[in-house]
Amino acid sequence: MNACTQVSLEFPNYECGPACDPSLCNAPPTPQPFFFGEDFYEDQELGIQISKGLSVRAIAWTGQRVPYADGGESEIEYHRDSDAAGIISMNPSDRLSSGYVYLANSEVGFSQGGVYGLYIDADGNVVEYKALLTGTSRNCGGGYTPWNTWVSCEEDTGGQCHEIDPVGGRTMETVLGGSFGGRYESVACDDRDPSNLKFFTTEDSSNGALRRFETSGYGWGALHDGGVTTFLKIIDDSTYEWTTNEVSAQISATVYYPNAEGIQFHNGKLYVMSKVAKKLLVLDVENLTYEVEITGKKMYGEGDFGNEPDQNLFGPSRKYMYFTEEGGADPGVYGRFGGDGTYFDGTYFTLFQGIPSGRYSGDETVGIALSPDHTRFYAGFQDAGVMFEVTRDDGEAFE
Repeated sequence: MNACTQVSLEFPNYECGPACDPSLCNAPPTPQPFFFGEDFYEDQELGIQISKGLSVRAIAWTGQRVPYADGGESEIEYHRDSDAAGIISMNPSDRLSSGYVYLANSEVGFSQGGVYGLYIDADGNVVEYKALLTGTSRNCGGGYTPWNTWVSCEEDTGGQCHEIDPVGGRTMETVLGGSFGGRYESVACDDRDPSNLKFFTTEDSSNGALRRFETSGYGWGALHDGGVTTFLKIIDDSTYEWTTNEVSAQISATVYYPNAEGIQFHNGKLYVMSKVAKKLLVLDVENLTYEVEITGKKMYGEGDFGNEPDQNLFGPSRKYMYFTEEGGADPGVYGRFGGDGTYFDGTYFTLFQGIPSGRYSGDETVGIALSPDHTRFYAGFQDAGVMFEVTRDDGEAFE
């Protein structure tokens, strides 16, 4: 037996792991990354088509009390119009054994929205559900801070972004939305230099300019005052700049990135979803250059990512980015592989989707988030009001 006889989960098509010596086996020079979605099976009870290799269970339903692992249930019903979500560890210094909170937005308007928390132990059992932020409107997207809090954004006229600490029980309106507010969507942070943090906020409007906020501090309070705000202005088909002229940036947004939604930052690059244009913009923050990719153009296996992309989320390896989808006959949750410079860069695949023209037709997938150990993937459907826990059948973590 040589060093290559154990089948690798990351490279399933041949008996060779990433650390093996290619001379000892018949591995191809450019192995295919691990993708879900090659084949589907249907769960008629849940109404979804699921990639083989994954299992899905429902954990909460709008209008019903949330069931707890001990047989009890929540005092309040699960909220309406769930949208983007995040996961905060109960103890960031002991993330794998301390349990976590799944924070989910409520996109209800007229000051009836907010953020709600599913408190989950380290084994994935729901132990509590409660309101964390109330009195806000159309809480849509959000994002993380480096100090273990979540920012929730209101996608409403004059909307603002609110910081939530589900462990300490604190909330506070931030200055990310400026004096006049807007229809804000999502937040990402460039935290490579803790003394000069940069937060980026998207706005789901045809002329919503991407905002960059440079903090003057770190930790709770850094987003509550001070700082400097600039806006993204695309110059041409490959370059951009940051400007203090919001009007010129809004004109740029109308042409190049209308209705910006999900946003992620990694390794000097900013990944921005333009929903209506069905584009993924990749901004190089050092060189002030960018590239554009049409979402779902290169699909692997079953499924079709042909409607409007919404939220996005990096997996722990940062080679996989996951997306939600709005509209269509079979909205789903998808992944995108990238980062190794091979043919497989930009390949999309399906985790699960609604059975075509079934109960989720015209709905949107929401709430993608990963548990701290990355073995549980959370997502659901907004209008139908159901949240799922997704796990790999092999017990491994999502990448």
